[in-house]
Amino acid sequence: MSTPNPTVPALGFLARKLKKMVLVSHSQSGIYPFQVVSANPGGVAAIVAVEPTACPGENGDPKPYVGISILLLYGDFIAKSPTWSAHYAACKAFAASVNAAGGHVEIVETPRLGMYGNSHMLMQDRNNLQIADVVTSWITHSLR
Repeated sequence: MSTPNPTVPALGFLARKLKKMVLVSHSQSGIYPFQVVSANPGGVAAIVAVEPTACPGENGDPKPYVGISILLLYGDFIAKSPTWSAHYAACKAFAASVNAAGGHVEIVETPRLGMYGNSHMLMQDRNNLQIADVVTSWITHSLR
């Protein structure tokens, strides 16, 4: 893994200070929470990655992620884009690797929830309050 963006050590410091932090990311920043956990999982309770452009490699060590609940959230059209479908496939492989090691990575696609028309910017779509409900419900359930 390459040297992380300065945001990564800062997030790690904050997570350790707050002791039970949920890291939420979107798109290009999607890898940051995973880099934080890889460096030091202390303080990170969960990760919510909304259509991340990257997840850790499936051949990497899944152990740092086993004790952390992870949600990968996707809208409707992910499979229709060659670029995004490749990102999605890589994240699915990562999820399978972590889950096989005893972790908990959940992949949620909005159409499977009966929610249609979501773009890459789920938090700005017309059903953004429903999206927020999905995320907050998942966090509440996962942190019990």
